[in-house]
Amino acid sequence: MINQERSIIPNWVLERTIAVTTVIILLCLSYTSKLLRSLGNDTINPIQVCEKINRLKGPEYVAHAILFCALILRGWWQIGIANFPFIFYNCAQYIGGEYLLDYTKIYSKLSNELRMVKAQVLFFVVIVVGTFLEWATWVPPENMGYMNGTGWHVMKNIQISH
Repeated sequence: MINQERSIIPNWVLERTIAVTTVIILLCLSYTSKLLRSLGNDTINPIQVCEKINRLKGPEYVAHAILFCALILRGWWQIGIANFPFIFYNCAQYIGGEYLLDYTKIYSKLSNELRMVKAQVLFFVVIVVGTFLEWATWVPPENMGYMNGTGWHVMKNIQISH
């Protein structure tokens, strides 16, 4: 059950989509964080910072939506549902017209924007590390010598049956 395909899209396509969109989101967020920190230190022009960040918002929002759909289609409900607050926040900002940064009001929103970027980066780092640990500790059934479709999860010491 853990590796069965749950949609007409193959699992390897969904997994690569998840990996690529996660990398895109982390790159967008890290660059946004760098720009906001340099703006906080007053080392860069606010107009340029707002233009660069506004150009990153579209790909980040699209990547979030694709990531959410790929997680749900792959069957990783917990991670997909944990990603839902960011989807909701992005949609609320987009519908409310608050997704673009205005260079005249950037200093009043700087701490909130930086806090949100840090929360998103922390969330994705935890998800990536957790997914890696889950992947690294799973021993496939064919490597355990079982022919009846059972595998052993090394970290939790739980026998999992398909």
